[in-house]
Amino acid sequence: MLKIINSFLIVLSFISIIPAPIPEWTPKNLRWFCVMLPIVGVIFGALWAALWSVLSWPGLSLLLRGFMMMILTLALTGGLHLDGLMDTCDAIFSHRDRETRLKILSDTYAGSFAVMSCVIILMAKTLLFSELFALHTSHFTLFTIPVYSRLGMAMILNNLPFAKSNGLAVILGSSRNKRDNILLLMMFVLLSVVSIKIIPAMMILCVTIHVIICVKIFGGITGDLLGAFVEASEVIMLFGVIICI
Repeated sequence: MLKIINSFLIVLSFISIIPAPIPEWTPKNLRWFCVMLPIVGVIFGALWAALWSVLSWPGLSLLLRGFMMMILTLALTGGLHLDGLMDTCDAIFSHRDRETRLKILSDTYAGSFAVMSCVIILMAKTLLFSELFALHTSHFTLFTIPVYSRLGMAMILNNLPFAKSNGLAVILGSSRNKRDNILLLMMFVLLSVVSIKIIPAMMILCVTIHVIICVKIFGGITGDLLGAFVEASEVIMLFGVIICI
């Protein structure tokens, strides 16, 4: 039980700005890291839904509501996943060989593609949230999206090879176990039963595309690629809700 709690606290402190005790990052404490990702996603979903309820009150423009929702998604993660997306876009669109792309992922400088991807993703979230407010989307629909994105992240981390012999993904996946796929699949099925069908369908599409990109372009996963998945999948799932309603 202590290992599960420690894994939860590590995930919570790592992928969010929510204050939490930080256990030592040992293989023992990281044993349930993948399983805890969607559990922490539930907290994100609850906060999304809470702000959605507040912003649903009359008096605010749709654009301002969408902007405030986007700020919440950015603030909750401290920009962690957005940083991964920016590095990933720099690497992919550099059109270099695999080794050079992996070096770009580790580069601390932001190139032109990183800046463009940052602007596009933040604008997309703002506009998509605004449109969903106009369509009177339910709170529960918004609740499920960050859970799905972390669930997809967990599936990718738990199954794909590592692109490098060291790095963040190697540390986070140091104690991963293929048997955890059963728990992750059970979470996916349970969530799919209660959510609108377009969201799990979009999540499967996102995971499939991301796996192809990770394996063919980078030879596996890195921490940046995991962060990029979260940002990109959330935008795609938000868009899916709009076209479904």
